[in-house]
Amino acid sequence: MRRVACGLVIVASTGFANAGPWTVTVEGGGEADTNVQRVETGPGLTTNRVAAGVVRLGAKVDHRAKAFGGSYAFVIGALSRLVTDPEASTENVTLFTGELRYLRPLEQRRVSFGVGLIAADAQPITDDVGARTFRNLGADGLLVFDGSDDGKARNLTFGFGVRDFAYKQNHDFDWRGPIAIARLDLTLWQPSGGTRSVELATYVMFESRSYAGSALANACPPGAPPSDNCSAGTVFQRRDRVQRVGVELTWTGSFVAAAGYQLTAIDSNSYGQSLLRHKGTASVTRSLPLGLYGTALATLQIDQYPDGLVIKTDLQRSEFTSLDDENRSSVQIRIGREVSSAWSIEGRAAIWRNLGSEMETSFRRASLYAGAVYSR
Repeated sequence: MRRVACGLVIVASTGFANAGPWTVTVEGGGEADTNVQRVETGPGLTTNRVAAGVVRLGAKVDHRAKAFGGSYAFVIGALSRLVTDPEASTENVTLFTGELRYLRPLEQRRVSFGVGLIAADAQPITDDVGARTFRNLGADGLLVFDGSDDGKARNLTFGFGVRDFAYKQNHDFDWRGPIAIARLDLTLWQPSGGTRSVELATYVMFESRSYAGSALANACPPGAPPSDNCSAGTVFQRRDRVQRVGVELTWTGSFVAAAGYQLTAIDSNSYGQSLLRHKGTASVTRSLPLGLYGTALATLQIDQYPDGLVIKTDLQRSEFTSLDDENRSSVQIRIGREVSSAWSIEGRAAIWRNLGSEMETSFRRASLYAGAVYSR
C-alpha cells in the first residue's frame, strides 16, 4: 500500500501542470503468468504454483482544472484481471480507484493548502471473495511550501490524515488510524536550457494502525525456535506503528535513470508481526531504434523479522498490494511504441523472487504481457 499511502503527497509536490483538462486512457492485453495465485512453495506447505493465461482490461479518466482560486484534480479508474484457469477463479478481480485533490495558494505567499481524498476497492468477479481483495479509504490535509526558482523545484509538502482499511478475506486484518507524511523535492542540478537535470526526492511517513483482531503472544517453550504453532491469542487489540523513510535520485538527459532506497519498520504488539524491510530500486528509460522506447526496472527487497518468522500467512509480506504491484525482488522490462497520436502498443516481461528472505520457502513467478493503450 505504499503507493496508496504516499500518492496524495507525491502529486501535491509535483503540482498539477503539464496535463490537459481531460485525459482518457484505455488499455487491454493478454498475459502468461507462471504463478497467478502468487503462492510460496516449499517444506511444510501444500501450495502449488498455477500457470495460466490472464486477460487484463483497464480504463482511467483524469481531469485537472482551476476553481475557487485554486487547482483541483480527480482521477478515477478500474483495472480487471481475468484468469483462464478455473482453479484460480478467485484471481478474477477488478480494482476500482479514485482520487480527488484540491490546492489553493495563500495570497502573496508561496504556500498552498488543500485536501485530498482517496478510495480503492478490489471486487471479486466470479467468486464471493476474491484473492487479496480489500477496501482502502483515506482523507488528508495538505500543506505545500513552494521555493522553486529559475525552473528548479524546491517543494516541501506535509500531509496529515486518516486511513480506513478492510481486508475482505479475513477481517481480523482490518485497521484504521492516522497518517503523517513529509516529502521534499529538490532540483540539485540543471544547466540553462533545462534539457538535463538531477533531482532528489525524499520522504518520511508515520502511520498508527489499530486492528480489528487481537494481538498474539509468544507461547513457545523457553529456548524453542519461533513457530506459529505455539503462538497464543490475547485480550489486547493489535496495534502497529508503521514508519517509512525513502530517498530517490533521478537523472534526466538523453535518457532517464533513477535509483532509490526505502526502509520500512513495523513495530507491532502482536508476536511475529514486526517487520524490518529494505527495498532498493534502479530503473532506466530511454528511446530505442525503430521508434521504440524501453524501461528496465530492478528491485531488491530484504525482509527481516525481529521476533523470528512465526506467521506463515503472506499478508504481511505483500502488504495488500494492488493487481500490478508485488512486494518482492524483481526484474522487469517494458517495451513500447507509438502507433499514432492516440494509440500505442507495449510489451512487458518480469520475474519475481524472494531473495534474501529468512523463509525456507520459495517464491517464483514470471510473466509475459502484450497489449495496446489508447490515450486521448
